[in-house]
Amino acid sequence: MDNEKEKFIEILKESLHKEIFVKITFGKYKGGDKDFKNIFVNRIDTKEGDMLSFKFRYTTKDIVKNYEYEAGIRLVNEILGKDFFSGTLFTSENDYTLDYSKKRIPILHTKKSSFTETEVKSHNKVKQRFVNAEAKYLRLLGITTSDGKIKADKYDKFRQVDKFLETMDSLFRSSGLNTKDEIKILDMGSGKSYLSFAVYDYFTNTLGKKVTMKGIEQRDELVKLSNYSAGECGFSGLRFIKGSIEEFADEKTDIVIALHACDTATDDAIAKALKAEAEMIILAPCCQKYLRKQFVCPEVMKGIFRHGIHEERMSVMLTDGLRAMLLEYFGYDTKVFEFISTEHTSRNTMITAVKKRNKDESKLPEIEAVKRNFPSWIFILIRYCFENCKVIFVFR
Repeated sequence: MDNEKEKFIEILKESLHKEIFVKITFGKYKGGDKDFKNIFVNRIDTKEGDMLSFKFRYTTKDIVKNYEYEAGIRLVNEILGKDFFSGTLFTSENDYTLDYSKKRIPILHTKKSSFTETEVKSHNKVKQRFVNAEAKYLRLLGITTSDGKIKADKYDKFRQVDKFLETMDSLFRSSGLNTKDEIKILDMGSGKSYLSFAVYDYFTNTLGKKVTMKGIEQRDELVKLSNYSAGECGFSGLRFIKGSIEEFADEKTDIVIALHACDTATDDAIAKALKAEAEMIILAPCCQKYLRKQFVCPEVMKGIFRHGIHEERMSVMLTDGLRAMLLEYFGYDTKVFEFISTEHTSRNTMITAVKKRNKDESKLPEIEAVKRNFPSWIFILIRYCFENCKVIFVFR
């Protein structure tokens, strides 16, 4: 009875060989993960060649993994009849659906294609990037070669910055800033300034805004390099200043960003953003060590928390959760999500906040409840963490 499935897999192989493949969708999920929704498969062009891109869709996030054709075909073969009892292969010639009956007998259906040849070409075209790979600053900062090609060891960084910019663009268009002609931006902990240059270039040259942007960085050599590169690119509104986030003088700003500000430096960035009355705040936190150091684990839980990764994940969840709650208290619409696959970076949590209302006093009891009741929920004794933790007190 499996010969129908074998036919489906052979048609998939042929569609890739003939370049008539469009996509694969699945249905009738029979797995046990309540948060898992579906899988979508597309063909993409990468620096390693054409690949099958699997988007694993969950309730709160999407995880994308790319596979070479052979590995992707094996995965489709494994999924059908096990996790999903229906799968449809779309090609420019026909659509092929493999359905499993209640007795798990596969039946192959064929019908006229849903796509024209023109639509197939459009569907499979390379995704538009928000970062211009030929921009001069990318070469000056060591991301691309002299002929505009992304260096192999910098590809993940390029993807990360591009995704950050895509998220920022979406937030900006939904905020009250989108009608302003002049925008002020602060990059807290600008580092090697990849993000600063990409943001300035996009807002200036793509959106046509007049931008005044400052990058704050403690390492003098990076400040000098970034200012030199800004001058070489003619970015007159982009300037880098040596100093810490905490010491930076308060000033009115529209947007505050902080990419991988380490530990409580993210909280310093949030505090500055609030004092600056920022309309948008975008954070990618890093190494939340402050809270983790305060854990005092009772004997009954030591079997779980003797593994460092569990302590680390708990501290990340609590720290970023409290940050989001506090931003909501201050009147921001806030989201916490995975902004890029762990395939490209393990530091992939993003917190976004867009100012929508005045301070929401109803949120404060929720924060106090976490401080008061958390130990009784999970049986972890945090003796004085929340009373002294910078995550809370920096806003008071």
